[in-house]
Amino acid sequence: MNKKKIKIMNNFFILIPSFNDWVSLNKLLFHLNKAVQGVKGEFKVIVVNDCSTEKINLKTKNLKNIKNIKMLNLKKNIGSQKAIFIGLKYIQKINYKSIIAILDSDGEDNPFKLKKLINLALKKKKFIVVADRSKRMENIFLRFLNYLRLIGTFFLTGKYINFGNFSAFYSTNLKKIFLNNNLWFAYSAGILKNCKKIERVSIEKKERYYGASKVNLTFLLSHSLKIICVFKKEIFVRSFFAVVLIILIFKNLVLDIKIIVLFLILNISVYAYYQINNLNFDALKLIKNKKNIKN
Repeated sequence: MNKKKIKIMNNFFILIPSFNDWVSLNKLLFHLNKAVQGVKGEFKVIVVNDCSTEKINLKTKNLKNIKNIKMLNLKKNIGSQKAIFIGLKYIQKINYKSIIAILDSDGEDNPFKLKKLINLALKKKKFIVVADRSKRMENIFLRFLNYLRLIGTFFLTGKYINFGNFSAFYSTNLKKIFLNNNLWFAYSAGILKNCKKIERVSIEKKERYYGASKVNLTFLLSHSLKIICVFKKEIFVRSFFAVVLIILIFKNLVLDIKIIVLFLILNISVYAYYQINNLNFDALKLIKNKKNIKN
């Protein structure tokens, strides 16, 4: 019985969403192979190929510390957040008890900090261990815009969401994670909404291995909308009390009407976005095929 428990605790899945980033992914896998050296257990990598248009070219010959690499090829491009959702659903379906770690393929999530996350996840089985961004590498303008996004979402939701995909947790937490489809919109928001026990670890965000950062104004606005729609009930309550407070303080009819209209537009927009984009089918049907890259 004890031997069986030890075996279960020493299985690891590393989930990586990727889109046309094969050069970076090769370097990441090389670094992961080094990073997990000395950790007792079997490491398996699941790459969710988000319908890439470039030819897949992965070098796996010298990855001795990674037992298996499986690629889930999607039928269409859906974005990294939904790709993560599908990857986690796949792991849940095969019912393989393990520590699950998630990181991006571009190198911004430091693979050499992965051991720190999974060690915490092994110790705190009921917690989701997430990497808080202690430092970002984008230019000053984008860092400022991201700071405004953090403050804006905090004002609307009451949650300071300064972490992304980089995380680790024991697979039994998938039941809580998938209580609803919140994760379909944004991984960080879905985790924070569905899971009460979050362990935050301060980790510096690194530069991309290759190419420019994909973070821009459009991305930040879109990502913010996906996050806040997960907290639509909190937004309604917080914005309602804010409107009442403003009306009581200023007592100006024209201002009151404008504030009420703004309140209605905000909440109707958030609710409508959630309803229109909510998952209404089996997400695993978006998997075109599965391919073993390394056995």
